[in-house]
Amino acid sequence: MRLSTLLSRNLIYFWRSNVAVVLGVATAVAVLAGALLVGDSVRASLRDLFVQRLGKTDEVIASTSFFREKLAGDLQADLRFGEGFSGACPLTVLSGLVIDEKSGRRASSVQVYGVDDRFWRFHGLANEVKAPTEREALLSPDLANELGSEPGHALLLRIEKPSAIPAGSLHGRKDDLGRTIRLTLREGLAASHLGEFSLRPSSYRWRGCRRISSRPPR
Repeated sequence: MRLSTLLSRNLIYFWRSNVAVVLGVATAVAVLAGALLVGDSVRASLRDLFVQRLGKTDEVIASTSFFREKLAGDLQADLRFGEGFSGACPLTVLSGLVIDEKSGRRASSVQVYGVDDRFWRFHGLANEVKAPTEREALLSPDLANELGSEPGHALLLRIEKPSAIPAGSLHGRKDDLGRTIRLTLREGLAASHLGEFSLRPSSYRWRGCRRISSRPPR
């Protein structure tokens, strides 16, 4: 008996088992292919979301304490700066507690960005977004919905006072840890206008970002 005849008779005799094996392999391949496609789609979506939140930001110089504001100007004045960058802008990044005075709702661990006109010029939005003036605040849409805030509402922002000595240390001050600032909500910013801008996307929740942008008090 030839090998081909043996194989054909074997396939015919055990056709039920063979069909089950083929269907099982096909199902496994389909599941793996679908998982790979979904994984690539999720990665692409997360990457697009991350890039959108950064705007035109490529590099960040950060510090746990404040440094001089003129550092951005000094960097741009350097002849080598133009070789890899088109601009720079200073901003203040803090974490705070926000309360809408009218609704009484509050949100903790909110990212607070102190910005001015230079921030919007850096991202090419100077003609579309007006920088907040004294005591004005711009909220992300999700934070505004969480607080029930509308334009004109008063916001109470509680932030921790910067200190050279951590409050949790033995010699840190524990009697006056924070400061409350009263702000007025001007509007909520759409994602296309950097309403979801973030330098630390890992601190965001899936249901939306929590962000407030205001002009730092003088």
